[in-house]
Amino acid sequence: MTKNPVHDIDTKYIRQIQQQNIQLAVLRAELDTAEQARAAAEARAEATNKLFDALLTSLRPYGLRRRRFLFAIRRIAAAVPDHGPAALQHAVLFDGSNRILKGGPAERPRV
Repeated sequence: MTKNPVHDIDTKYIRQIQQQNIQLAVLRAELDTAEQARAAAEARAEATNKLFDALLTSLRPYGLRRRRFLFAIRRIAAAVPDHGPAALQHAVLFDGSNRILKGGPAERPRV
């Protein structure tokens, strides 16, 4: 301890402020991570909805119109952005359309 009690009190409060700043930075990082995860989940859900819409519009009484389905998927994929969280929709559309057309899981390895 120093001989100046005011200096000790100032040092104590400065350390508390520094600790609070560290905690705030950690909370902000966690919030950013949670927002990115939410955006990715929303993009996957939106792509799944688009895939189901394309499938439903291409159904006929006795089966699936493959050309109409492919046309709908290509149109949807052309409207999806190539960057950002919405770009995850490309992978969902690709995997989903392969599952529908091939009748099984996609052969593409996940990255």
